[in-house]
Amino acid sequence: MVFCIGVTIKEEKLTKTRRKLKKKVFVIGLEKICEWVANKNCDLEFDYCVRDEFSSADNCISVNTRQSIENQLYTLLHECGHLILHNNENLYNKNYPSSAKMACYSRNIRLERSPKYKVDVLSEEIDAWRKGKDLANRLDVYIDEEKYYSMMTKCVYSYINTLAG
Repeated sequence: MVFCIGVTIKEEKLTKTRRKLKKKVFVIGLEKICEWVANKNCDLEFDYCVRDEFSSADNCISVNTRQSIENQLYTLLHECGHLILHNNENLYNKNYPSSAKMACYSRNIRLERSPKYKVDVLSEEIDAWRKGKDLANRLDVYIDEEKYYSMMTKCVYSYINTLAG
């Protein structure tokens, strides 16, 4: 019986060690991406009371800290994807014409309700997730591909529900 308890304690310590190492890997990834963002002269805000977003008008990325370190990394990568997409204005205007037009208005309900705008928003969201993953690969930042994909699909699906309404 003592042997079984010893094995359980060793396994528990091993699991804790793995969790700590995994967390450290994500922290290192966050640091690399933060450095990349700084090199792009983009502001970065981590706070518990902000929305996850990239503001092209302010050139600022915000990440909510109420999520796990791993999810903060994936969120940051996604928002960096938006930064990359917005970096080339001509290409952005070509790929997302309705979204580009919407940026010129403080509010345009007719355009907001149009299928073209909704498809642009959805396309940009998917593309930003893909660009974020490409950035992670380029900078050699570890991501759990399955979890990244799950987070992407959950977030994109929430956009589908919002845009369909």
